[in-house]
Amino acid sequence: MPLVTISVLVDKSDEYRNTVANAVNTAVLDTLDFPPSDRYQLIQELPSQDLELHDRDGDRAVLELTMRAGQDREDKQAFYARVTELLEQDPGISPENVMITIAENSEEDRSFRDGVSQFIAES
Repeated sequence: MPLVTISVLVDKSDEYRNTVANAVNTAVLDTLDFPPSDRYQLIQELPSQDLELHDRDGDRAVLELTMRAGQDREDKQAFYARVTELLEQDPGISPENVMITIAENSEEDRSFRDGVSQFIAES
């Protein structure tokens, strides 16, 4: 699963943040072929002046995904479409107010626990 940092505006309810987090997770599972048991998300709230999206107003979100390289371009495009569709449905964030970035890295660039990279076979 990618590590997803979700930035939303400050003073959102727990229900709102959970709805956004669940929508992002659903879109990842629907389009990027990650196991359902892996979920790594950081949710941060920012005041509107600290969450600028080039003159866009209203409710907005920024999604930053860091994941292993190798996803097809088509899968990423499908993710962008699916997550904005879900966020528009609930909690009602306009697709034009959702910014998404994906940064890819390699297997040795991750440690989930124990101070080792779980994707590298030990010799």
